[in-house]
Parts: sequence; C-alpha cells; structure tokens
Amino acid sequence: MTYRILTIMGALAAIAGGAPRVISSFIPYSEGALGLELFYGMIDVFLLFGLFAVYLKSAEQLGWSGLISFLVAAIGLAGIVGPDPKLWGVDLYQLGSTVLMVGLSGLAAVMLWNRVLKQAALYWLAAFAVGILATLIDSSLTFAVAGMLFGVGFVSAGVALVLELEDAQTSPTNAKTAQ
Repeated sequence: MTYRILTIMGALAAIAGGAPRVISSFIPYSEGALGLELFYGMIDVFLLFGLFAVYLKSAEQLGWSGLISFLVAAIGLAGIVGPDPKLWGVDLYQLGSTVLMVGLSGLAAVMLWNRVLKQAALYWLAAFAVGILATLIDSSLTFAVAGMLFGVGFVSAGVALVLELEDAQTSPTNAKTAQ
C-alpha cells in the first residue's frame, strides 16, 4: 500500500466522517438509542482516520507543536468513540470532546501558522470559538452550529488532501513524489 493510497483513504475517511457529522449536529441526542450510537460511532471512527491523514500529510511542516496538538486531539477523539458513559460522576463524552477541541484548535493554529490546509483550520478554530460561546450561553442551537463547523472542517480537509494529491499526480514535475 503506497503513501498516496493511504492518504487518499484517510482523506475520504475525513469526508465520510465530516459530512454526516454536519447532519448529526441537528439530530437530537437520545440516550441508549442503538442506531444513533452506531451512527455516531461510525462518524467518530472515520474522523479519527481522517485526523491521522491530515496530520501525517503535513507532519514535517507542523513540528513538535503540531505533533503534540495532534496527539491531544487524537486522544480526545478516541475517547468519545462508542457509548458515552459517566464514570465517577464524570461525563466522559464531555471530557473527550473538550480534549479533542483543545487539541484540534492547537493543531489548527499550527496549521494556519504554517499555511497548511488553511480553510479546514479556520473551520476548526471557528468550531472551537462557537463551542465556547455555546457553553457560556447554554444554547443547543449554538452547539449545533459548532458541530456543523467541526464537520465542515473535516470535509474541507479531506477534499483539499484529495485535490492536492491529484494535482501532484498530474503534474509532470511532482508525479514521482506523490507516490
């Protein structure tokens, strides 16, 4: 399996997780609904693979701060895959999603600084800011908008990665490095 194929698979995973994440922002949560839990779990797994593709494609440019931010985001995202229990009075979904967004906003800031996937980075920073606002004003509509921005960021990143690889593949000077 080549680097190019793995990157395309990760980019498609980002799209396959991001698009339904946008839709799921407007589906009311129902605790214990198996179909809904499976849907959310599928989204989170695709997003996790997409996050890996986003980071690995630009790891050299993002340096240590990018690596640390990526790891924090990946740990948070991995923590929310599956059922959302409370353990010792701690809502693990809320904890995991907070860790995810702190890491992802750090990664987005490093991406912007290094001019990597700027559009996706802006969506993720906007999702973080809107998520903070939603927490402060306790607004379910604002949380939905934050979730939508989060998902659009993944779709944007996935599309940009696929287009970048296709451009590199068709360019005569870059065709060998894209593989």
